[in-house]
Amino acid sequence: MPERLRRGIEVAETCLLVVSLTAMLGVAVYQIFARNAFGAGVVWGEEFIQMAVLWLTMVGGAVASGTDTHIRIDLVSRFGGPELQAIAARSTALFTACVCAALGWFSIEFIKWDFIDGTPGVGAVPAWVCETIIPAAAAVMALRYLRHAIWPRPREAP
Repeated sequence: MPERLRRGIEVAETCLLVVSLTAMLGVAVYQIFARNAFGAGVVWGEEFIQMAVLWLTMVGGAVASGTDTHIRIDLVSRFGGPELQAIAARSTALFTACVCAALGWFSIEFIKWDFIDGTPGVGAVPAWVCETIIPAAAAVMALRYLRHAIWPRPREAP
């Protein structure tokens, strides 16, 4: 991938995280203030915060998958040799890619049922529109971990 495109994607992901977090915190603070000051908040506030948490989680996972900086419990890197570490890194990346692909695939069924049922989302926006981040981010994570399985990133020493 060209360096300029990769950098543009990183900036877009970071901006999406910042905007989502800022909006979520802004609505949450306003909800608290409005409930204490006026006895009522925004009708769609709770649903917005729930969807913002979903978006932050999925976009944050996609960002972590790009840099391979997710949480890991890895005894092989501490006690195994370089060959075993390489095998473990590739196999865990491939397994993670499969799990992310399965998540993306089955989340489409989930979104389809929310579409059919007409599940309400945030205000006038139906839930299925907000939930499209699940298969999109899962697909991005699956592709990135597939890339890590084929071309692993060098790991730092523990």
